[in-house]
Amino acid sequence: MILTRPQCRINFLLLAPVLALVGTGLLFVYSASSGYTRNYLPRQAMWVVLGICAAVPTALVNVRVYRHYAAPLFVCGVLGLLAVLLVGEERNGAKSWLGFGSLGIQPSEFAKLAVIIMFGRYLAEFEEHRYDYRYYGVSFLILFIPLLLILLQPDLGTALVFMPVVFAMFYVSGTRQGLLATTFLAGAACMPLLWMVMSDRQKQRILLTWQPELDPTRVGYQAIQSKLAVGSGQITGRGFLNSLQCKLNFLPERHTDFVYSVICEEWGLMGGMLVLALYVCVILVAFYIARTAKDIFSEVVAVGIAVMLATHVVMNIGMTVGLLPIIGLPLPFVSYGGSAMLTTLMAVGILQSIYAADL
Repeated sequence: MILTRPQCRINFLLLAPVLALVGTGLLFVYSASSGYTRNYLPRQAMWVVLGICAAVPTALVNVRVYRHYAAPLFVCGVLGLLAVLLVGEERNGAKSWLGFGSLGIQPSEFAKLAVIIMFGRYLAEFEEHRYDYRYYGVSFLILFIPLLLILLQPDLGTALVFMPVVFAMFYVSGTRQGLLATTFLAGAACMPLLWMVMSDRQKQRILLTWQPELDPTRVGYQAIQSKLAVGSGQITGRGFLNSLQCKLNFLPERHTDFVYSVICEEWGLMGGMLVLALYVCVILVAFYIARTAKDIFSEVVAVGIAVMLATHVVMNIGMTVGLLPIIGLPLPFVSYGGSAMLTTLMAVGILQSIYAADL
């Protein structure tokens, strides 16, 4: 059966905060881009509509279909990453986009879902071998292919998202914890190699994370302006459309990666905490869906989606308040961007499909 039953349950505890976050995103994309020559709200609204149109059928498809077509989806994701390297457009120092007229698609966003679904199938089909070292090694080959292609763009932020997602899926599937600990230590030992392949600008961003004042006009400029925006909002904020960082054009990328800074400046600490509470609700409901899932595939896919969203939220908010390096990750459902909006809304559709499954 391809579609789930028409009388399937709808998880309003998942959909309500997601829609609230999408609405908040539309408000602040409008506010953050009001100082530009072009306002990005109409295009963001278009992506939201397209995302909802994609999420509805995604939710109606039976979860068994995702398991059956996991390999073709994974191959499509890898082909998209290859196409970027061959004919992609370079933006902000990374060749991560496929251009279609005035629009652009970022295949690495869709690759996240493809990898989660593929890992879900692999972990489900080889559940009886989860203590086998060979099984564990082959599974990392699945990760290595898209990860290498993303690092070649280079897109360090997206590549880092895969790590906690895959580890969480392994843990939930019952993989031996000793293997996970060994892999973590081996990964930590390889960090000097990652440092060697980073660009000079990426290295400077990491080194200046907690002291951006050492280079206030270049590498540290964005972090300083973001912290000024967050701090100046104080408790209740300056009010909607009253962000000085936007009006005076101080904060770069304020409608994309740094939209949370605008939220905190205009809505203050209370508004920032409200948005954070909505994310906590979405992530906790995703983990609940995983816990009540009816098979191992559904469980690990739901956990992968939950950790993917959580990683994005932690990294994005962490970099806006100066706790983490600036690595260019959007805030789910809120930041301007078509590929991220489509991917996250489709991920919500998959969670709803798992919740409503009658296997």
